[in-house]
Amino acid sequence: MGLFKRVRRAAGRRGDRMELEITAEFNPDDLEDELDDIKNRSRNFTPLFSRIEEDLRWHWAGNFTSNGLPVGGWAPLDPEYAAWKATHFPGSTMIRSGKLFKSLSEHHGSANDIGRHEARFGTKIEYAKFHQMGTTKMPKRQLVYEPAEASLRWGEWAKDHLKGTGDG
Repeated sequence: MGLFKRVRRAAGRRGDRMELEITAEFNPDDLEDELDDIKNRSRNFTPLFSRIEEDLRWHWAGNFTSNGLPVGGWAPLDPEYAAWKATHFPGSTMIRSGKLFKSLSEHHGSANDIGRHEARFGTKIEYAKFHQMGTTKMPKRQLVYEPAEASLRWGEWAKDHLKGTGDG
């Protein structure tokens, strides 16, 4: 493969002008093996999705331990419930039994599925939707979200996966 540059003087209707002519010459056969490798890696994104799963687990766990700071912060608990919870279940606002926290920070359960071309992550714990969306008696406390800058990070990981140079 070669790239050649050449400066030449060219005549035109509006007088002489200087141009930079750039010519690229390459043999497409030189790229065949590399393109085959990319094509093969594009058939299975499972390693990339596994890496994204780890990223989500880390972010979602941090969301619980920081009282929702990554999503703008969670509204405080109702004072009466906060007093009861402090006595019976001290700790983070959103952790009572730990079941919901574990389902999102450890990604156990049928809500998490990694395939060759798509993946789904979340929780099937029924009461999670009430926290995620809020109710008339409970403020919204977002649990499932795309972390800041994730699409850029994951895009780089996807590029690395296709190139065969990354963990994903």
